[in-house]
Amino acid sequence: MAMMTNEEYNRMKRRRFRQLAGLLVCCLVVVGIGTVISSGLGVVAALFDDTKKKQEYANKLQCLVMLDPLPFESLDAADSKQLTEAAIWGTIYNALANQDNLDNYERDPDTDGIILPALEVDATMAKLVGPDYKITHESFESSEMMFQYLEDKQGYLIPVTGLVGQYTPQVEKFQRKDGKMYVTVGYIPTFSSTDFSFSAATEPTKYMDYVFAKTDGSWYLTSLQESRMKADNASSADSSDSQSQSQSDPNEALRNSVGDTAVASESGAA
Repeated sequence: MAMMTNEEYNRMKRRRFRQLAGLLVCCLVVVGIGTVISSGLGVVAALFDDTKKKQEYANKLQCLVMLDPLPFESLDAADSKQLTEAAIWGTIYNALANQDNLDNYERDPDTDGIILPALEVDATMAKLVGPDYKITHESFESSEMMFQYLEDKQGYLIPVTGLVGQYTPQVEKFQRKDGKMYVTVGYIPTFSSTDFSFSAATEPTKYMDYVFAKTDGSWYLTSLQESRMKADNASSADSSDSQSQSQSDPNEALRNSVGDTAVASESGAA
């Protein structure tokens, strides 16, 4: 067997080094491609995941959906008192979410109800329908209670009581059309009733489209329409019963309902 010269030995070492280096580069390329693909899939998934946006709009519409407003083609045609009531409860809801209680508000010495500043109600309304919509602040009565406006305090006297909304919202989808955004909202009843019991409902019994238009970079509610999306017939059959029972039944389920979250907390704080 012939002996390998130093030159041949060195050439073989260089060849093996190049082979190992090439293998390492190939491995890095494979890993890099895998990382890029994985990252790309993550970005694509994030682009199509609108869970956060759905929750944002569910929170925005919570206090309006619970009042079950009738459809309207424009804000001028909407029930102004119902919009004001939604803004009042929305202000309370936000205060509870940010402060955990209502201790920062002045209280009426006779009723112990809180005095909710009209300016805060205006701010809540502006976030929903835009700054151009103006509330006429005055006392009014809803189907549930009386809202007394105190001129000297420039605020609403909110009684220490609970309000159980008829529905809680579940945002289903967003659709852009003709410069507007259609937010399809499922209405989940506060309760689902049977002949023997009451329980929290989990499926919408109807759907409505809340229509938003963009102004100065923000989306504001402009109209409300019946949606083409329809609920299952079986669920829809329970709708009317659940509405009436949600307002009259005093059992434990009523205190744990989704619809009375904000105001029930208010009663506890009082």
